[in-house]
Amino acid sequence: EYGAAHVELKAKQNNEGEYVDPILIEVGARLSGGRKSIMAEVAIEDWDPFTSLIEAHCGRSCGKLLDSTIFLTPKRFVRHIFLPIEEAGRINQIQLETSAMTTMHSSAIIVQAGDFVKKTTDIVSCAGFVWLVGERENVDQDTKKVLSSFSLVLD
Repeated sequence: EYGAAHVELKAKQNNEGEYVDPILIEVGARLSGGRKSIMAEVAIEDWDPFTSLIEAHCGRSCGKLLDSTIFLTPKRFVRHIFLPIEEAGRINQIQLETSAMTTMHSSAIIVQAGDFVKKTTDIVSCAGFVWLVGERENVDQDTKKVLSSFSLVLD
């Protein structure tokens, strides 16, 4: 009756830009995984998804709101970038330049020099992740910087 819900859908985008052929991936009675809840907290002012989860499980409202309030509307744009492994081999060096990015929130590199890696086939077999937060235009610019600067130098 009370609590969080998490739904994942996947769809194709057709030539007109519409999403078609949706596929249900998951429905869960929980907050979304990974850093999604943390990134939602960053994007939505004055909202804590973890406190809201506890309040919902206790049968309480997640805050008193005026009828005119637009609740849970993101004020910032968030992007989660997956860093793919393009070919198999032993990593000699990891290159990623993020110091000049204005929207950089956090990153996690899950491989290291010396690792033998296989080509990325899904979200868990990538080299790492970068999370950007800010105005959409700035996030788009920094996304290009992340993708162009990232590479794995293999032996």
